[in-house]
Amino acid sequence: MSFDNHHPGLGATTHWLSIQAKDLVENQHVIQVNSNSTIEHACDILIKHDIQSVPLFDQETQTYVGMFDLHDLATYILLKRSDHDSDSSAVQIQAAAARSSASGLARDAIMMGKRDSVSLLSDMSHMNPFYSVLPETTLAQVVAVFARGTHRVAVMDGNKIRGILSQTRVIRYFFEHCTESLTASESRLLDTPLRHLGLVTNDVVKVKPNSPVIQALALLERWRISSLAIVDEEDRIAGNLSVADVKYLAKQRRLASGTCMELVQAARFVQGMRDGRDRAAVFSVRPEATLRYALTKLIATGAHRVWVTEPRGTEERMRSGSISIGADPTPPMPMRRASVSSTSSQTVPIAPQHYAGSFNDKVCGVVSLTDILRLLTDTAPNQPELNPELNYASMD
Repeated sequence: MSFDNHHPGLGATTHWLSIQAKDLVENQHVIQVNSNSTIEHACDILIKHDIQSVPLFDQETQTYVGMFDLHDLATYILLKRSDHDSDSSAVQIQAAAARSSASGLARDAIMMGKRDSVSLLSDMSHMNPFYSVLPETTLAQVVAVFARGTHRVAVMDGNKIRGILSQTRVIRYFFEHCTESLTASESRLLDTPLRHLGLVTNDVVKVKPNSPVIQALALLERWRISSLAIVDEEDRIAGNLSVADVKYLAKQRRLASGTCMELVQAARFVQGMRDGRDRAAVFSVRPEATLRYALTKLIATGAHRVWVTEPRGTEERMRSGSISIGADPTPPMPMRRASVSSTSSQTVPIAPQHYAGSFNDKVCGVVSLTDILRLLTDTAPNQPELNPELNYASMD
């Protein structure tokens, strides 16, 4: 497989998509949970290690039986709430969908009120099944899977998990090791404004600060997304509710009956107590910002997505013709450079001030890790085909 002028070989540069999965999970300590553990214990593990999914291991058979993902927990909570008359009709419809998607054994056990072990929830949402690859699988093949919405794969060595390779790990590797040796097409992509990449759509799924948590869960599962923008009455970003926040519902069940902002505030408080970091800020960029700038923002903040916002009235000015979207409005990047983080030697150009979003802006799009990986995959001259011999089947 060749990419532009990069041909792996003696004295040649290997394109980053040709790197094998095993190289990115070397010496990784894999966190796992016994399949007969309680849901609360599994959520404790997720909170302790700040992860969103964990493989389930059956001690009796010495095999992995699936993956516990936070979308599974959201589906489970909707299923448990399906008999609450106080819920809205939309939530009732989504709860019915949760009942139909859950496996028969899990559905019957939960509806009968039996002890809920975490194994009953494995792949209940059908959004992030246990997908595994061989150590020799290339990043081209892994990224092709990620570009369709899968967030992580297990790198298997026989019956043992060698490591978990996530979207975040691949994106960080690309940023820290590959942005100085990009192909011409990759450089053009990263320097393209977000508006020209189809990421400013004005159809962002949103909730209000006082929207019920259960309604937010229904939206996450209905649209098969991992985050919601919390906006005020004027569509200004007030917060971000992620599927990562759902794990706190298992620890503080009263939050399931509360509002979206109450859940977010409780989650950020626990996170801040654990690592001392301020999590209150919501990060955003303007449509004129480049994909490179958005990528830098994601790496610097450790976020999985960044919201796209624009000054109020921009859409009306575009319709009237006072703003042209055909021309590239982006000025040249200043030459001054700054380090992204204390743990990375990578430096990036300091962007124009108007690249960053403002508190008074209206939300109009979102850039996620999935979006970036999809765009990078589309840019590669040779689209990777998944080789069945290199990939195990999902464990449904």
